[in-house]
Amino acid sequence: MESIYNGISYLLGGIDTPIICLLIVLLFVYITGWCQVLFCHKINKLVGIKGIIRNIGYLLVVSLSVMLDRIMGSSEAIRTIVIYFFIAHEGLVILKCWCKMGLPLPKKIYSTLEGLLGEEEESGETLERQE
Repeated sequence: MESIYNGISYLLGGIDTPIICLLIVLLFVYITGWCQVLFCHKINKLVGIKGIIRNIGYLLVVSLSVMLDRIMGSSEAIRTIVIYFFIAHEGLVILKCWCKMGLPLPKKIYSTLEGLLGEEEESGETLERQE
């Protein structure tokens, strides 16, 4: 069991705060997706499987960024940027899902995540439910 942990830790560049945050955000996205499916009454058997595959894809890209950092001799710069990008992107996904379910959210949260992605969107002070 320890060798599995060590292998995963090596591939992900270590188990540190950024990777733990990414894993928690990916879990939140998965839970939020299921909540939206149940809320909107659009149950699809493949929803959960697609979410798991997407999350595995994110972790593979993080692993690739670790390898690039090692080849280039940098100090985890690419890995950190990739992880922060995924956290910001999935954070926006979470917010958009909850908005679709009718939860008003402060604009500051949304704009902060957009800023991390380099995107701007003109809207009001809160994100309202989208019909």
